[in-house]
Amino acid sequence: MNFKTFRAASALIGLALVSHARSADLVLPRDGWASWQVEAVEGAPDWCCWSSWDNREGSRTACRLDDRGNSATHDRTTIDAMRVYARVAAGNVERVRVLSASCPVASDTPVHDIGNVATDDSARWLLTLVSRAGEVAKHDDLGETALAALATHRGDVAQNALVAMARDDGRAESRKKAVFWLAQMRGVAGAEVATSVMFNDKDADVRKHGAFAITQSRSNTIARDLTKLGNTDKDADVRAQAWFWLAQAGTAGAEEAIGGALRKDADDHVREQAIFALSQLPGERATVALVQVAEDRSLSREQRKRAVFWLAQSQAEGAQKYLEKVLAANGSR
Repeated sequence: MNFKTFRAASALIGLALVSHARSADLVLPRDGWASWQVEAVEGAPDWCCWSSWDNREGSRTACRLDDRGNSATHDRTTIDAMRVYARVAAGNVERVRVLSASCPVASDTPVHDIGNVATDDSARWLLTLVSRAGEVAKHDDLGETALAALATHRGDVAQNALVAMARDDGRAESRKKAVFWLAQMRGVAGAEVATSVMFNDKDADVRKHGAFAITQSRSNTIARDLTKLGNTDKDADVRAQAWFWLAQAGTAGAEEAIGGALRKDADDHVREQAIFALSQLPGERATVALVQVAEDRSLSREQRKRAVFWLAQSQAEGAQKYLEKVLAANGSR
């Protein structure tokens, strides 16, 4: 990315800030960890570290701030406050983490609580990190963690910045990241923006990423929107991805929509991927849908063989019984 493109992207982020914005500077120590608490976006998940991936409830463990391999995940509990952690060395911010305010932490050096910080001021400070990180490739990780932290902040400063990045940033990767966090963290309003980008972005990779992102969102129209994308996008890969994520979402009527693409889409790749998508339906729904394809003599021999192939990859009881039936029938001839 050249300097002119970076400056243009940074300016677009800046447009998201209100005109009376105060300084984004925070008073941080010259060295070591600093932290402060902010209001979490509505519905924010409980981000912490857990002693068990299988049963997180009641199994919290301290997140080690200095250990990059000690990643945080979340359970279904929602919280109303987050805590931002920033590690500073010789006055330069080297790392940012965000965790639930109640999540225990451990570090090699004391963590300095800098006191009250307005949520919007914290969001503005994080925006400066996102912008600066884009200047130097080695700071990509800092920019990504700052963006994730920004997404957890309540209020219009964070929301407007993410929306501006998702719609107008000149870098496709930046738009993809913003779309993901809007869908993940910003409720129905964020999902609506992510869906709009999914339909309208000029880059097919961004539109494909949008199809994934909205399945992680609180959108009430996931099935409708993915079906529309699968039926209308000009790019075959985007249409194929729409059917895959529709199957993954497991919404009612997914079989019919994907089956329609199998029979109507003009692109061979999309039709092949539609059969694979059917194999991704939950439980025995995948078996029923694939058996219907295997038995449909209006379809090509290759398509029916592909359905049998995916049935053979399944561990579902119904799939195994169908294959045994086919083998028995062929053996009797």
